[in-house]
Amino acid sequence: MKTAVSLPAIPKQPTAADMSAPAKPSVDHLMDTPLPLLINELGVTLIDSDITDAEFFGAVVQRKTGELLLTMPRYRSELEYDTVARYLLAQALGVPVPEMPAPLSTTRLEGGAL
Repeated sequence: MKTAVSLPAIPKQPTAADMSAPAKPSVDHLMDTPLPLLINELGVTLIDSDITDAEFFGAVVQRKTGELLLTMPRYRSELEYDTVARYLLAQALGVPVPEMPAPLSTTRLEGGAL
């Protein structure tokens, strides 16, 4: 007599529609959590850039899937790197933080248009 064996179902692969933007952290969490842990929690892809332009402090891009790509110049001081990374993440996630002091400014592009 043969016994029927039940095989587990093949898990469904997530689609872009299944992916959502990272959860919006509180201001305190965004500012107080160690940066590597924060990046991991938010599912951010960190790209260390070799851009040496003194006016480039970093960039964040939100893909159609909701994933955030954070590009940071690797040659900045630890303070600049940490401060700008948190500010860019706050901007991308809609966390209310004060504007950066002059001469630093951010430009927001919608839909990939310049």
